[in-house]
Amino acid sequence: MNQMTESYAGALIELDVPYEDVKKTARYFQACPELCQVLESPVISPEEKDRVIEKLFPKSMHRFLRLVCQNHRAAELPEIFRDYRSQRRKNIRRIKATVEYVTPLTPAQQNRMVELIKKKTGFSDVELNLVKKPELLGGFILRAGDFRYDRSVVYLLERMGRKLRHEPMPEMTQTMETAPAQPLSRMNIHTMMATVEYVTPLTTAQQSRIKALVKKKTRYKDVELKLVHNPELLGGFILRAGNYRYDCSTRRKLAELHDQLTRR
Repeated sequence: MNQMTESYAGALIELDVPYEDVKKTARYFQACPELCQVLESPVISPEEKDRVIEKLFPKSMHRFLRLVCQNHRAAELPEIFRDYRSQRRKNIRRIKATVEYVTPLTPAQQNRMVELIKKKTGFSDVELNLVKKPELLGGFILRAGDFRYDRSVVYLLERMGRKLRHEPMPEMTQTMETAPAQPLSRMNIHTMMATVEYVTPLTTAQQSRIKALVKKKTRYKDVELKLVHNPELLGGFILRAGNYRYDCSTRRKLAELHDQLTRR
């Protein structure tokens, strides 16, 4: 944004032009960027520019576009329209939010996210934009203004890696007597059987980081992973090894969101 384009955007709002007409006009300039050059060109007469405006754009936009051409600001129209959308959202207490996801969210889950954004930002209306992003591996990232809520598997694995690199070794809480029963041969070679329930298959590197975490938490020298596909988790994974459990599934994160919204 700059002060000049903000001023033109404010003027467009004050003209009370129907929002659908503004959107239609903005789409024209987006689809054909050369239109800005035509309306800005000094070799094209004002009369010719008027004919272009009258032929292409809604009548409610004619006055505004003529003013822009007269002041030689046609090249800034795309930015003016962006500022217009931003100011309009503020005026009607609407905020634009983006959800990046792997597994599509149900309408109920989307509604819970909308309610969370309203609570965190104070806006009374939310425009939710859904973007599929398989590289997140599972879970989702929610953004709205300065608010960011990252519950992607990529983020959780990165956080797990940071913990493995920097956290001090926790006190041992699982003794030989309380550990779950393991075959004698497995106990003798210090191998822990761990189960990972997942939605999106984990890479070899991710499995290695999970094994390192289990070794640290249980102090077993070797870990054998059992991988179980569980689409009911919606995204993310659940790790179990003896008494240790690490749940970073999307299902649990959405349940937490629901608790936050319903907590009194």
